[in-house]
Amino acid sequence: MPNEQSLSLPRILVVDDSRIVRASVKKHLSGSFDIVEEADGEAGWHHLNQDPEIMVLMSDLSMPKLDGYGLLTRVRRSHDLRIKSTPVIIISGEEDLEVKNHAVDLGANDFVTKSTDRAEMVARVSAAVKLARTARELRHNEEVQTKTVTTDAKTGVGSEHLLHLEGAKVLAHGLRHQGEATLVLFELDGFDALNADIGEATADKLMGLIAKLVSDRLRKEETLARLGGPRFGVVLYADLAGSLIYAERLRETIAAAKINFKRRQLRVTASVGIANTRTDGTTEFDALLEIGMGRLASAAQQGGNRLVAPEAVSAMSVEHALALLASGEAAAVTPHLNTLLLTLQPLLELARRANTPSA
Repeated sequence: MPNEQSLSLPRILVVDDSRIVRASVKKHLSGSFDIVEEADGEAGWHHLNQDPEIMVLMSDLSMPKLDGYGLLTRVRRSHDLRIKSTPVIIISGEEDLEVKNHAVDLGANDFVTKSTDRAEMVARVSAAVKLARTARELRHNEEVQTKTVTTDAKTGVGSEHLLHLEGAKVLAHGLRHQGEATLVLFELDGFDALNADIGEATADKLMGLIAKLVSDRLRKEETLARLGGPRFGVVLYADLAGSLIYAERLRETIAAAKINFKRRQLRVTASVGIANTRTDGTTEFDALLEIGMGRLASAAQQGGNRLVAPEAVSAMSVEHALALLASGEAAAVTPHLNTLLLTLQPLLELARRANTPSA
């Protein structure tokens, strides 16, 4: 446990499998920083996730369980902005320039050697702490803005704040008029891998194109909003059956999108999660959002490019199902198959008996 004095000092996580190296770094820095240690990359990753007070990560490259490259990659690909923006200083030995360049490409901020003197090491770590504080201030300002702005800066669609406003409005309208509202959430599948493949700026541009594609197909009274990362939502004043048809079309539209990048075509799919006020028994938007997020996570865990909706689905007539099939919209009928087959069971049984030869 840190002593009382260390509680006010910037916390630095040192990850190195050499006890001697950790002791040397601690000796140099302990007067100016609160030093915590781990002996391998996996333990370091766990500690970084559990301790929000860590300002800077110092890591060796060669370690058991998870090496420095793997740890650095996890940090820079983290969905947690606190972790993703943590400055990383590599504790290097006599590695050649190619090794260091590779670490820089993965997101390393600086290097110290195992022989760096105290004054230089304190100066480098102090600069990293200053960078971390600036990043935290920017994140705090962005969080404050997200609670007030109504337009998402990256995609131009609505913000999460706007979705909450619109959601509360639609749910209140439904309550007054005995109607129902449905929240449709979708997330682009494999976005982290896409990010690594084509670069963050291009991936963000692609996300904006998909957002515009979906937004252009909404009615004027409906608003698409981004919830962070490649995740979006829209609240529909519609019953579950109608919303399922919309959601399936949305999923198919995204899968069919033709996006060219450097003479190759990128295939993008989306996971979809649905929550409905009547089926899920709630009139509170936050509760509806929590239910929808759970189903969205389930769709992604099942491999993506699929829809997870409430189990109870409003009945679809046989005539409506046949009309959808005739227009090539089989996916919209799929969620209702069990109910439709039960409805048709007496007719099917009659046909079976009529076609069975008598003894």
